[in-house]
Amino acid sequence: MAEQGSIAAGRDITNAVAVHVGQMVVPAWGSASRALPPRQLPPRETLAGETPTLVGLLAYLRDVPPPSNRTLPSSGNQSKLVVLHGQPGVGKTTLALNAAHEVKDAYPDGQIYLDLHGDKATPRSSADALSHMLRSLHVAREDTPDSVDERSAMFRTLTADQRLLVLLDNAHSTDQIEPLLPTGAGCSVLITSRRMLSLNNITQREPVLVRLPNDQNALAMLSLYAGQERIAAEMAAAMDIVRFCGNLPLALRLVGSKLKQRPGASLGRMRWILEDEGRRLDHLQFENRSLTACLIFSFQGLTPNTRSSFAMLATLPKGRLADWHFTQLAANRGVGLAAGDELVEVAMMETMDAEEGGDTESSYRIHDLIRVFAARQYEELPPEERNTMEERLVRAYRDAVVYWAAQRAPELRVEVEPERVLDLRHSPTTAGEWVAAEQDRLLWAIDRARNLGLNTVAAEIGEALSYFLDDITLYPGSADWHFDVPGETRSRVLAGLRRARARAALTEGNPDRVFSLLALGSDDAVESSRDRAAWARDTMVVARAHAVKGDYRTALDRMTIAVDQLRVLGDSWHTLGSLELLGELQRWRGKPELAEQSQREALRIAEQAGDLRAQARLRRTLAETLGYLRRPAEAAPLLESARDNFRLLGDRRWEGATEYALGKIYRLLGERQKALDCYSRAEGIFGSMGERLWVGRVNNARIRVLAGMGQLDDAVATAREAIALFEQLGNEMWVAHTQRDVGWLHLRAGRPQDAEAPLTHAVDVCAVAGDAYAGAMARHLRGVAYRELSRCLEAHADFDAAMEVYRSGSYEWNEAAVAHDVIRTLRAEGRTEEADVMERAISAANPIFDRMHGRDGAVAVPDED
Repeated sequence: MAEQGSIAAGRDITNAVAVHVGQMVVPAWGSASRALPPRQLPPRETLAGETPTLVGLLAYLRDVPPPSNRTLPSSGNQSKLVVLHGQPGVGKTTLALNAAHEVKDAYPDGQIYLDLHGDKATPRSSADALSHMLRSLHVAREDTPDSVDERSAMFRTLTADQRLLVLLDNAHSTDQIEPLLPTGAGCSVLITSRRMLSLNNITQREPVLVRLPNDQNALAMLSLYAGQERIAAEMAAAMDIVRFCGNLPLALRLVGSKLKQRPGASLGRMRWILEDEGRRLDHLQFENRSLTACLIFSFQGLTPNTRSSFAMLATLPKGRLADWHFTQLAANRGVGLAAGDELVEVAMMETMDAEEGGDTESSYRIHDLIRVFAARQYEELPPEERNTMEERLVRAYRDAVVYWAAQRAPELRVEVEPERVLDLRHSPTTAGEWVAAEQDRLLWAIDRARNLGLNTVAAEIGEALSYFLDDITLYPGSADWHFDVPGETRSRVLAGLRRARARAALTEGNPDRVFSLLALGSDDAVESSRDRAAWARDTMVVARAHAVKGDYRTALDRMTIAVDQLRVLGDSWHTLGSLELLGELQRWRGKPELAEQSQREALRIAEQAGDLRAQARLRRTLAETLGYLRRPAEAAPLLESARDNFRLLGDRRWEGATEYALGKIYRLLGERQKALDCYSRAEGIFGSMGERLWVGRVNNARIRVLAGMGQLDDAVATAREAIALFEQLGNEMWVAHTQRDVGWLHLRAGRPQDAEAPLTHAVDVCAVAGDAYAGAMARHLRGVAYRELSRCLEAHADFDAAMEVYRSGSYEWNEAAVAHDVIRTLRAEGRTEEADVMERAISAANPIFDRMHGRDGAVAVPDED
C-alpha cells in the first residue's frame, strides 16, 4: 500500500502519454518532471471545546481502502461522501477544514479545496469548478474539454485509482456539485452547504447537521480569541456576550477578534454595546467579515413572498413559528407552506421535533441573530405593504383566538368562519397550549390592531383572551390597556373585557377593584340578568376576591351559587374553574370530603376537555386535599405527575407551587429531607420571579420540617423571616398561620406561657376570615398551652371547639390527635375514670387513635404522627 502511494505521489514520465477511454483522449497526470500532488487546504481555525461531530468525521474519513488497480472501479465501488449542513455562521467550514487537516495523511494523492461561492450572489459554475480541479491534477488548459460532461468524465478517470480528498466548501445546490464528484473507492468528498443536499443515485453518509455549540463550548470559543484570564475575570459579562451572540460561532469569532484587538477594554463595555438588540448586528463585524454579509445573499435569494413573510414574522415577539404563521400571510395555503420549506432549505430556519417542543404540525425556530437581521429587512419594505401584512396577521390572530375561546365560551362559535381556521381545526394542540405559546403575539395583535384603527378587532381578541388568564402571564398594570378598548359597546364583549380586568386585579393583589368592576347587586340578580352565563362567570371572580380578602364564608356562598348556575347552563369549562376553587373553600371551611368530590369532578371535566394545564392544576389541588384527609400516599403521585406536566408546559409558577405542595406531602410521609429539597426548588423558582408571597409560604412550610429534625433555632429564624415578609406584604392570614407555628415552637421549647399570645392571634384572625380548619389547629395548640399552664377549663374549651370542626368533616386523624390531648388533660386533673371512658370510646370509633399511642401535643409535630 505504501509502495502504491509512492508511485501515485509522483511519476517520472518522459513523454506525454494518452489514455483512451471511449472516444475521449485524456492526458495522463504527469510531465517530464516529477508531478506534485495538490495540497490546497487553507489554514484551519482552531476549534474550541468538545467536538464530538469532528470525532465521528475523522473515523469515517480515515477508513480509506487502497486502490485496487490502475483501472476504473467496478460499479459497486463508491467514493466516500459526507455533507455538513447548517445555518449561516455555525462553523461548517471550520469543522470541515479541521477534519480535512487531521486526515490528510490518509490521502497521499492530494487534497483539493474549492470554494463554490454558495453564499454569494453568483455561485461558481460546475464548468469553472471542474476546470480548477483538472488544473490541480496538472491537466493543461489546452487539454481541458469544453463541456461539463467531458470535464466530469476526465476528472473521474484521473482520480479512479487515487486516494484523493476533495473539500467542496459553500456548495449551492445538488446540480452544482454532482459533476464534481469522483467515483474512485479511495477518494473522499467533504461538502459544506447551508442546504441539506440530496445527491441523486449516489450513496452517501447521512448528512451531518452542524449544531450550535453549548454554553461551555461557546464560552471556550470566546476565550480562544479574548483570552482565558480575561474571560475568567469577567465571567458574568462573558456569559452575557455569549447569550447576545446566541452561541453562534461566527458572531463569537467577530466579537472575540474585536476584544483581542483592544486588550485593555473591559468585557462589560462589549456587553453594553451588544445589549441593544436593534443595533447588535452593527457591531458583529470585524475587518472584512460581518454577520450581515454572511446572511444577505441567502435572504436576497428567497422568493419575494418568502422574503416579506419571513421579515414580517421576525418582527413579532420571540417564539417558535409554525406553518400556520406562513399560511396566514400568503395568498393561499400552498404558497405559505412553500415559504416555510424554502427557509428550512437555505438554513435560515430550523425544524423542531417533539423533544424540542415541536408537534406533528411543522414547527420552526429562528436563531435570534437571524431574526434580528430579518426584522431589519422588514423596515425596508414600503409602508403600505407592511400595513397590509400586519392587518392580515392581526385578523388571523383574531380568528384563531376566538376559535380557541369558543371551546370555553360556546357562544363565540358563531363569531368565526370555519374556513378561516381550517389549519387549527386539525391541530393536535389544545386551546390553552396554543394561547400560552402565542400569548405575547396575541398582546402584540391587540396593540397593533388599535394602532391600525381596528378597535373592534382589538376588543374581540381581548374578549377571547379573557378566557385564558390562567394560561398566560400579564405584565403588571397592563390589563387596562389590553382589555379596555375605546368605543366598544357590545354587551357581551364589554362583559368579557371587564372580567379580564378584574382577574388581572386579583393577580396583582387588588381584590377591592374586582368589586367595583363586577358589581353583582342582590343575590337574586341572576333571575333578572339578561346574560346568565356572564353573571355566573362574574360571580366566580367575585368569590375569588372574597377568598383573597380572607372572607371564606362569603367566598364559599358565592362560589356555590356560581357552580349551580354554570351547571344549569351547561358551561363545562367555567364549571371546572369554579369547582376547583369551591373545593379549596370547602376544605378551608372544614369539609375536606366535599372538597375531594368537587375537585375530582373538576378533574374529570379537564380530562374530557384534554387540557393538560387544567389537569395538572387540578391534580395539584386534589393532592392538597388528600393531604388534609391524611392520604399522602395517594397525593404524592398526583403531585409528581402535575409537576412533570408543568415542566413540560414551561409553566414555572405552577411548577413552583407544585414543588411546595409536594414538600408538604413528603413531610407527612416522614421524608423530611425530600421535603426540604422540594422547598428549595420552589424557593429558587419563586425568588427568581419576584413572587414574595410564595417565598414567604415556602419559609412557613420549612418551620415544622426543621423543628421535626431537631433544628429548633433554624425553625425560629425561618419563622421570623416569614412573618417579616408577610407583614411587609400586609397579608394577615399568613402572619396568623406563621404565628400559630411560632406558638407551637414555644410549646416544643417548654415555654407555654410564651405560646399563648401568638396562638390567640392566630385563633382571632382565622375566626374573622372563616378559615375553620386553620382556626381549629390554632385552638388545639392553644388548648395544649393552657393545659401546660394548668388552665384546664380554658384548655377544654379550645379542645371542644377544635373537635367540633374536625367532627363536622372527615378529619379522623385530627380528631384522634385532639382526643389524646383531652385525655391527657383529664388525667392531669385527676379525672381518670372519665379519661378511661373516653379512651375506650374513641379507640372503638376511630382506628387512627390507637396508632397515636402516647401522643403529646406539646411535643409532637402538628399534622405528623
